[in-house]
Amino acid sequence: MRRSSPAGYTAEADTPVAVRTLAAGRPARLVWRNELGGLTFEVGTGTEREFVKWTPANSGIDLRQEISRLQWAVRWCAVPQVIGSGADEAGSWIVTAALDGGN
Repeated sequence: MRRSSPAGYTAEADTPVAVRTLAAGRPARLVWRNELGGLTFEVGTGTEREFVKWTPANSGIDLRQEISRLQWAVRWCAVPQVIGSGADEAGSWIVTAALDGGN
């Protein structure tokens, strides 16, 4: 039996290649799926924990705009620090540091 996550998402088989590469053997757990196919994964644990937000190439979502908003907002409130970003033919992603706290 395959274990599923939100919205019928099957963890290992459906995790984008870019996310598996960025995880580099660390655990990657799906924590959010949006209606346009975007996925957010918690990668790693403890003090090494970070988040990878991935969106499919055809989604219409421009993560560069989100990076700009995060960099602007940091002056006024606690927001995740952007530590990486990229894109390939399948989609684009941003990597952010985790904030203290819980969901």
